[in-house]
Amino acid sequence: MNIFDERLAKLQSALKRDNIKAYVIPATDPHMSEEANAHFTTERHYFCSFEGSDGTLLVSQDEAFLFTDGRFWTEAEDELKGTKVQLIYAGKAGVKTLPEFVKEKNLYPLGLDASMFSLKDLRAFYTDGEHKLVQVSYRSLVENLPLLPQGKIWKVDPSLLSTTREERIASFRHAFEERGAKAAIVATLDDIAYLLGYRGSDIAFTPVFYSYLYLSEDRKVHLFIDENKLPNPFETDIVVHPYEEFYTFLASVKDVPTFVDPTTTNARICSLLEHRISFPSPVIREKAVKGKVEIENTKKIQAIDGIAVLKLMKYIDDNIDSGSLDEYRCAEYIDDARRHLPLCFDLSFETIAACDANAAMMHYAPTKEKHAPLTRANQLLLVDSGGQYYGGTTDTTRTFIVSKHVSEQVRHDYTLTLKSQIALSTSVFEKGCSGHEIDIRAREVMWKEGLDYKCGTGHGVGYMSCVHEGPIGFRYYHREGVYDDGILAPGQVITIEPGVYKAHKYGIRLENDLLIVPAFETDDGIFYQFETITYTPYDRRGIDIRLLDDDELRWLNNYHEMVREKLLPHCKGDSDLQAYLIMQTAPIYR
Repeated sequence: MNIFDERLAKLQSALKRDNIKAYVIPATDPHMSEEANAHFTTERHYFCSFEGSDGTLLVSQDEAFLFTDGRFWTEAEDELKGTKVQLIYAGKAGVKTLPEFVKEKNLYPLGLDASMFSLKDLRAFYTDGEHKLVQVSYRSLVENLPLLPQGKIWKVDPSLLSTTREERIASFRHAFEERGAKAAIVATLDDIAYLLGYRGSDIAFTPVFYSYLYLSEDRKVHLFIDENKLPNPFETDIVVHPYEEFYTFLASVKDVPTFVDPTTTNARICSLLEHRISFPSPVIREKAVKGKVEIENTKKIQAIDGIAVLKLMKYIDDNIDSGSLDEYRCAEYIDDARRHLPLCFDLSFETIAACDANAAMMHYAPTKEKHAPLTRANQLLLVDSGGQYYGGTTDTTRTFIVSKHVSEQVRHDYTLTLKSQIALSTSVFEKGCSGHEIDIRAREVMWKEGLDYKCGTGHGVGYMSCVHEGPIGFRYYHREGVYDDGILAPGQVITIEPGVYKAHKYGIRLENDLLIVPAFETDDGIFYQFETITYTPYDRRGIDIRLLDDDELRWLNNYHEMVREKLLPHCKGDSDLQAYLIMQTAPIYR
């Protein structure tokens, strides 16, 4: 029996002892973070060999199931081999959701920690009165559980923001008071960071800090945080409480009409409030629309960031025949290049550098112990990377061709991915559209050939914040637990990242960040379009020009001309890099 099955057996014994039919372990935290600190996520990793960041474990008294979506299917298939955990292909046609699965198998009483589920998600498990949910946690079974992080928080330079803290909080207060609330709770970490104008380091690659924010009836701002994290001096008009006293405090104000967002606030918080006023958080929508200062800074750092990807592209070309390259070394190279760029203070996520079959696993990342070599025997290397800058957040994917004899199928799929990206990037859409409604512009290119990528086409991007930011995204379907169907509006930054993924063969993805901008107005309406703000060449060796029409080819050449103009000033002093950039951005002719 392997170590994971041994641990599962102990958990299942505890379930039988407590007369609980099943126990649910999500990979999040009490703030509903997409990425969370190991203090909270270790429980799922302790009982399950799947290393992916997303996915929920359901453990019954005699079985165990991992629910994860199409981004992780190939990885999960490999990592669950030899264990008793069964993979459930969440989101696949005909596959039941986790709550439907629980109800069908009658896994009640169902044990869970209500603080790890939003009220909306918890309600999905509700059924008739004979069945029940049990508030329970088995985290005590986890050995060597990491402590909560202790990193200091820091104040964003006011010159990097379009608004002051007072203005942001006043806007939020006006929004919830208009709906009849006298107080408000903010539990989402990036919303707290945005409102206060502070950043932290409690979650890897995401500059947020564990805390709760309470705006009280007497117009005070209460921050619940480990006081050791605060700089000295700190804001004198913010009332500070210990992080762990938040729930006790709530009990003392439970009768006050209080705003909560049921999709982003955990169910334990919601259950303590006697007079809850629920609606989607106005902070999420306001934060997603960048002001003039944020837009100017984002474009500035995007040009800086493009240098890191360009350097990696040249590094691979210069060293591919040396026999010294591998996935991990390429990831190390671009990480080091990015960290040495002006204004960069961190990466925005763990770099994905995956060749051939590994690239078919959308969230594969090499490690020092587990990586593949990169030689001419490979077809391609997919690199998805980004940075956190004093002035913005980036997320870029390029797929590099490394074989001298790249297959026609790879070139076809690379070009198909490019066509898909161009189709959506050049869309014009009317005010009121969401990304869910125009996602088909990218998908249709793939669908016409019977292909589909099992993920969204794109996601919102934060500002010195989460690289995945709601409430916008590109997806033709609703994904449970993901809030990305918000209305598209000027000032928002969003990615477009279609791909072709062929399990155990190869994966191709191309990703740009785009700014939503006004297009024009007519008697029939107000129209918007996209401005591409990622400045990185495509690998021309992957492009089959026969598959591009004249408009697509014109877009590609115009894009490369823009990339050259943006990056050349940052190549000063490096004539080799300048020459390489000029070569990679030269016009492509039929």
